[in-house]
Amino acid sequence: MLMDPRIDRIERHLTPRNARIALGVLGVITLLFAFALRNVQVDYDFEKFFPKSDPELDRYLEFRERFGYDNDFLLIGIEREEGVFNTGLLTKVDSLAADLERLPLVMTVLSPTRMKEPVVTPVGAFETPYLRYWNDTLVAIDSARIWNDARVKDYFFTDDARAMLVVMNAEPGLSKEKCDVLLADIRRTLQENDLGQARIVGRIVGQDHYITTMVREMLFFLTASILLLAVFLWFGFRSVHGVLVPIAVVGLSILWQVGLMTALGKPLGILTMLLPTILFVVGISDVVHILECYLDEIRSGVPRIRAIAITYHEVGLPTFLTAITSGIGFATLGTASIPPLQEFGLYTALGVLLAFLLAFTLLPALLILTDPVKLLPITDKGSPWDVHLPGLFRWTIAHRRSILLAFGAISVLGIVGASRIKVNNYLLEDLPNSDPLKQGFVWFEERFGGVRPFEMEVTVVDNTSTIWDLEALRAMERVHTYLDTAYGVDGIVSPVTVMWSLNKAFNGGDPAYYRLPDDPDECRRLAKRTRLLGKDMIGSITSADGRTARISGRSVDEGGYVHQGKNTRLEAFIRSATDPTVVRFDQTGMAYLIDRNNATLSTQLVGGMGLAVFLTALIMLWFFRDWRMVLVALIPNIVPLLFIAGVMGFVGIDLKVSTAIIFTISFGIAEDDTIHMLAALRHHLRGGLSPAYALKRTYLRTGKAVTVTSLMLLSGFVTLVFSDFASVHYMGLLITLTLAFAFLAELLLLPVLVTLLLRDRRT
Repeated sequence: MLMDPRIDRIERHLTPRNARIALGVLGVITLLFAFALRNVQVDYDFEKFFPKSDPELDRYLEFRERFGYDNDFLLIGIEREEGVFNTGLLTKVDSLAADLERLPLVMTVLSPTRMKEPVVTPVGAFETPYLRYWNDTLVAIDSARIWNDARVKDYFFTDDARAMLVVMNAEPGLSKEKCDVLLADIRRTLQENDLGQARIVGRIVGQDHYITTMVREMLFFLTASILLLAVFLWFGFRSVHGVLVPIAVVGLSILWQVGLMTALGKPLGILTMLLPTILFVVGISDVVHILECYLDEIRSGVPRIRAIAITYHEVGLPTFLTAITSGIGFATLGTASIPPLQEFGLYTALGVLLAFLLAFTLLPALLILTDPVKLLPITDKGSPWDVHLPGLFRWTIAHRRSILLAFGAISVLGIVGASRIKVNNYLLEDLPNSDPLKQGFVWFEERFGGVRPFEMEVTVVDNTSTIWDLEALRAMERVHTYLDTAYGVDGIVSPVTVMWSLNKAFNGGDPAYYRLPDDPDECRRLAKRTRLLGKDMIGSITSADGRTARISGRSVDEGGYVHQGKNTRLEAFIRSATDPTVVRFDQTGMAYLIDRNNATLSTQLVGGMGLAVFLTALIMLWFFRDWRMVLVALIPNIVPLLFIAGVMGFVGIDLKVSTAIIFTISFGIAEDDTIHMLAALRHHLRGGLSPAYALKRTYLRTGKAVTVTSLMLLSGFVTLVFSDFASVHYMGLLITLTLAFAFLAELLLLPVLVTLLLRDRRT
């Protein structure tokens, strides 16, 4: 090895002059990326999680263009223990509604204190306020009348009359900056009207809360990861420089990655905010393997420059392969059909390659200019794994059959558990129950029948008909009734409710006429008078040509799995109760798309993991030139995936985007150590060592680096468990469990499989 000409060629380039040039170039690049960081942005937008090629998304965008947004509303809930029907409170509510309407970015405000009901009599048409809040006697009369009008009562008031709603609609598609301004104005308006204790929910509030939490958690995770990794680096190298050098190399790769994203105009989102933590944890692995090999050479008395050359000759190709396979693991997320996952996968893969680049430029430059004595332990006391690894190796070889049976049983149980996994998601599942935003959401769920939007598009099939034809209205009424009684939609607004109101208005306000007319001609006559209800209201329900309409409402968020079953039953009812040649019903809306895309993406991501396994197998086949070695490399990394799938199934953790990506991430990270172990084994075998001694030397030398890096990986990902976002929490928990099991597989299962392979070769 010491006389290898390849090492001589590497050594000739490892000069102090070249090291200083490399540091200068890297310093300039770092300054450019650091300058770009001044424009770093954070973004949270649900719509980016919709696949661009989805026909259902196209339908939704056309629907939204025609009828307006379904997620730019803000619900303001006001509660009083003594009840809301008193003049003092209602006066404040009316003043609030008036002040909100005057805000620059507000389109409409719905409040029972400002709503009027049209009434047509022989002497003319006039409007009657629903709630004459300025007089106690009138309030008592009007509240009783409202309680007999389910359309108003169910929309604005709770059954116990202790809470009421004010609904505000903002201008569509507001930017983050405008949303912040509007939210500040709304909160100020609530305080000015002595209603500061009111609860508010909506996209504007959720976006502000999510972004604030994201920034706080990103800083926390990165700081916690650095501290924990520093502790393990200290135990691994027991020197200050052994801690500072790896952190400097990997920290610079993070700065480059985030700086590059910022320079390209890419903001940090709910997924990409994990990039710094993931890159820091993953990137440290290669640095540790390089330093361990380098220090072993130094301890053997090899000169500094020669030791660096030997190290990069020995671990260079395996380190490159681990970077490639890890990058592939993340890059396969780019096969998903939504931009945030594509960006997360591609930018994380790029970050892994940047970490590799710095490990082969910055790290050798630092090693050339750093006295190796500073990297050696300040004490000669051996590390814990130096003491325990030999005994563990002997135990593993002695219990080969038991280890194979145990991992086989775990694999079977994992497959059984995986069969119990269900695809499911909730709109606000990311937030813990103690979160104020989540508590406000639950409050609206319990008192107002939910805040999950329900949207359905209705289209008249016959070109000669319109939505206002009696036959079409009767079909919609049947669906309307099903949604109200069986599906669980509250606050339904549709052409049916419009016609009910018109029929009542043109019959002197008699509640008995709050129904569809019996005569088709009467329907057409009333349809011409829809202007009485306001152009904006009608425009949000029916299209200008009268051929399409909207049925909207809100429901309790019971999870995508439950809603999928509800939708299936709804579709069956529509097929049986309506004539598809007259009118067509298509469910749409943001909540519907989120459920649908979660189910699709979850299966896509699991398929992406299969692609990662296949590509990794091809790379390993090229490297080892032996398909049996490929199996030995893959099995210890696939069994942990079966294990974690079983855990999810038995514990009841649902499959969703945030949990589906852990399989690809875990596989991409875990197999790095396998490559290092098998590459070291191949190196020792080619060096003339016997199979038994080569395996032992690999286990004790490379196994030490694997132990250190595995513990650091676990410490880095375990910090994510403390996230307030459920998706990040479960990602941290599941990846930590997977990597912990993969670590056991490296130390127990891999040596057993290698023993079988070497024995098979001898025979």
